Amino acid sequence: MAANISLFPTITEGLLNKIRFQTSPYELYYVREDQEYSLRAEETDNSNTIYKVVDDDGIWSPDDYQLCIRRKYSIRTYQCLFGQNGIACNNAKLGLAVLWTSPDSKQRGVIPVGEICNSSREMEFELNYEFSEAQLRGDVEFSTIIYIKEAGTPLWGEEHLANQYGCIVGELENKYIIRLDGEGSVFPVYEVNEPGQPLWYVKCDWDDPTYDLFSDSVSININTAHKNYKFLDKKKRTFDEQLLKEIMASALGLIITKLKEQENYWEATTMGTDLQRGSVSEAVNYFINTLEWDVSEPEVMSLSIRKFFDQRI
Repeated sequence: MAANISLFPTITEGLLNKIRFQTSPYELYYVREDQEYSLRAEETDNSNTIYKVVDDDGIWSPDDYQLCIRRKYSIRTYQCLFGQNGIACNNAKLGLAVLWTSPDSKQRGVIPVGEICNSSREMEFELNYEFSEAQLRGDVEFSTIIYIKEAGTPLWGEEHLANQYGCIVGELENKYIIRLDGEGSVFPVYEVNEPGQPLWYVKCDWDDPTYDLFSDSVSININTAHKNYKFLDKKKRTFDEQLLKEIMASALGLIITKLKEQENYWEATTMGTDLQRGSVSEAVNYFINTLEWDVSEPEVMSLSIRKFFDQRI
């Protein structure tokens, strides 16, 4: 295994303890109709580093809504970061930032949080950032870093310090990873333009529901060419939220009913045995065990799903 060797001093555990770096938990939310709605970060696979983003109301998806993150930071003592025993020149400026990477989206970026100067005042910062709709997919990793924001003039004994703009001189905490896709976090609703077809219909196209992806195998199609589409167009005043709930409840009931008919897969689905992440069966298992839908009988299932949409959306 290759080792990372720095040619200049970086943040050590000792320095990290001295600066008394503190943060609040990451807050995840989205905005709908000028109102904020919270999203929940749920641990995955008994991991304390990867968190699945869950909307308990079942509305948010990374393709349809933005993802917003918010967090507070404080640094109480930071003069030790400057000078020959620190990580930057006395008159340099350090920057606090969040570095994010999204391999599935083939994107990365830096979110500036604040500036740290060699002074005596306490440093309080707040991060509030918005990712656009459909910008991110899969796992997104966040790292809190300190970097050289403005080079200084090295004094005697400071020649060994990093002094180039953008140079990262420390990572302040463990990485925080969120997972945007899979396990029923996204309802597969698509708009189609098909004159002569009904207002909505469902397509189920899987061979092995324990393996085939839910997002690829299932679709709830809303027909924009239908005369009554105006009641499902969220941009218009005629939008009827109750009609959308009824369509979603009926469609998801049909999807579960079709899967129940495949008895050789149903037990694995309900027990969660050997399910591919993001598969049809995993999504349905999520509906049953996490959202607590009762699917024992058709009429009971219909009532349970409708109660979910009425109470939580």
